[in-house]
Amino acid sequence: MISRIVSDLKKFVDFFIVKYKYEQRGILKRYRLKSGLNKTLDEELWYSLFIKKAAYNYCAKFLLLKFYEDKGRIASKINKKGLEKWHDLVSNISEHYEKLYGLAEMDMLQVEEMKNVFRKTDYDIYEIDDELAEFIIEKLKEYDFRELDYQVIVNIFTAIYMSDKEIGPRLQYFYKPANTIDYILDIEKYEKDIVK
Repeated sequence: MISRIVSDLKKFVDFFIVKYKYEQRGILKRYRLKSGLNKTLDEELWYSLFIKKAAYNYCAKFLLLKFYEDKGRIASKINKKGLEKWHDLVSNISEHYEKLYGLAEMDMLQVEEMKNVFRKTDYDIYEIDDELAEFIIEKLKEYDFRELDYQVIVNIFTAIYMSDKEIGPRLQYFYKPANTIDYILDIEKYEKDIVK
């Protein structure tokens, strides 16, 4: 199961990068100039690293959302149980998966230990639209995280994040922190707050 989740998340990252590769360049240029961070990097490499970090940040968000929903810590929306309820209420809900994602994200902002983790950052310049939401929600709904512990979530995320041996380690220190990525990579610090 874990290898399939890793594979699905890698496909999501690839899809995200292809979708947004040339978008928001003007804003990214301002981010780059204003921050002065990583200015020795070639402009195209800087943009490439930014979008990859944004994609991985969303992967981390989806993993945490799924984990919290399956453990019953927040109301089900994007897991199998939640989707079944929504399909009963709304006939064309699959055309509005981005709204379900948005609602699930708002739920996480109500969980005390997740407020800072899900706080908006520069990486949220790219949004989860219907196409991306449907792609990843349909993939992840097939997995049941109820019996998984947080360490499995860390292992899944690390497997995708560090899969590119050249880029992975560089991303963690690129530009500004991505709250969700940092949270998962340092999750042992927060063990007492994590859903069991």
